[in-house]
Amino acid sequence: MATSDPTQLPSTYKGLLFKSASTTPAIELLPTPTPEPGSVIVRPLYSWIFNYATEIYAQGNPRSYNVRFPLIGGANAIGRVAAVPPDARSLKVGDLVTVEPFIKERDGAHLPTTRGLGLTENGTWAELVQVPTENVLPIDEAALQKRNISIKDLAFYPQLVVAYGGFRDVGLTAGETVLITPATGNFGGGAVHVALAMGARVIAMGRNEKILAELKALAPDRVETLTLSGSVDTDVAALAKYGPIDVFQDFTPPMATNFAHIQAGILSVRPGGRINFMGNVKDLEVPYRAMVYRGLRIHGTLMYTRDQALDMLKMIETGTLKLGPAAGLTAKGVFKLEDGTAALEFAAKEAGAGRAVHFAPNEE
Repeated sequence: MATSDPTQLPSTYKGLLFKSASTTPAIELLPTPTPEPGSVIVRPLYSWIFNYATEIYAQGNPRSYNVRFPLIGGANAIGRVAAVPPDARSLKVGDLVTVEPFIKERDGAHLPTTRGLGLTENGTWAELVQVPTENVLPIDEAALQKRNISIKDLAFYPQLVVAYGGFRDVGLTAGETVLITPATGNFGGGAVHVALAMGARVIAMGRNEKILAELKALAPDRVETLTLSGSVDTDVAALAKYGPIDVFQDFTPPMATNFAHIQAGILSVRPGGRINFMGNVKDLEVPYRAMVYRGLRIHGTLMYTRDQALDMLKMIETGTLKLGPAAGLTAKGVFKLEDGTAALEFAAKEAGAGRAVHFAPNEE
């Protein structure tokens, strides 16, 4: 696979195919694509299995994501370039890269993003994946080796970069206090790690007290934790004990039914503060008057930009953002594609804040 000559790629490759949102996945042999102009073929080494993947692909898609079945699942990957197109300027076969999930329309930058790997296009739970060139970001492998960062540890990147995009959008700076809710899931937990690396003080709110304790242990003098009460007044009173909040970042999922923590978060932000919504709540009642009187700024963020992702990789490459078990980021399981159903069920139980599960479609 390590060639820019498509004739040296295998004629077929294996992928984990989902025919609908309620059928068991199966290994499918697919014809190997040709590296056309504007696209790159990548050989995934580690492909993240998010903990709600089984809901989307096997339990009826209750989150109502825009998934076009049948397709190969998986959104992100760390992999190696397997083939490059004639118009590639810097990417080379064998380069270590990230595969980014959301696809921007090249002729409609003003349009909302609706396409993505594992949603509308074949994803990364496969031996090969073809993606737009701009969705492949190079990694300084020598810098990783210098800091003893393994590729397996690097595979936590997808859980971390999302929050970074939001923090950049609202201008989080060192020394500020950021409230993160809920902080005990994939992205909220990752946000705690990123905020600390950016020099911020963190207030982490969530329901899982065990995970909250783990987050507190990351930096006891810079992380405060609170258990969600379900009451706006109770949460506001609890947050007031920790002083002014500069930034509030929220990741509430679509299945949530109680939004008291969001109301409390808004009401706890200092005058002139910023609010970053990165969750998937359809409708929300907000304290309109308080927001006006306090001059609060709300910024909705879907994922992150390419430039933000490149900057995030620099944080990892320079050791500013620590990875691995010693940093509180542990791979709980690595599965073969053939173990698809078991892998999704395992991720639903074990993945989350500081915990990741991956497919390893290729070995090296």
